[in-house]
Amino acid sequence: VHQILVVIEPLLIDEDYYARVEGRQVISNLAKAAGVASMIASMRPDIDDPDEYVRNTTARAFSVVASALGISSLLPFLKAVCRSKKSWQARHTGIKVVQQTSILVGCGVLPHLRAMLEIVEPC
Repeated sequence: VHQILVVIEPLLIDEDYYARVEGRQVISNLAKAAGVASMIASMRPDIDDPDEYVRNTTARAFSVVASALGISSLLPFLKAVCRSKKSWQARHTGIKVVQQTSILVGCGVLPHLRAMLEIVEPC
């Protein structure tokens, strides 16, 4: 899973709209096939990576996973990430995941809005 994500994640920030759509489609299908636990396990090391580029693409990939598998499936993980005392990078990436999920899903985030605000509030 991680090897596929390493190749596909850069498409999520590509200038070409169709490249971004294809990247989202591939990650969405991968998430549906692999499951939320496998996706979290494979992307977890990139959350507190020192390189901002890696953290940004990881946040976008997590937002696609949330969109594909349901926002509620990622909320407990995001809560733990945003309360991390170990690194500010992890907290920052957690906030970026919430931001990117809101952008991607749009008004579909409304049923989860209170929970998402409670996640980012301590940050």
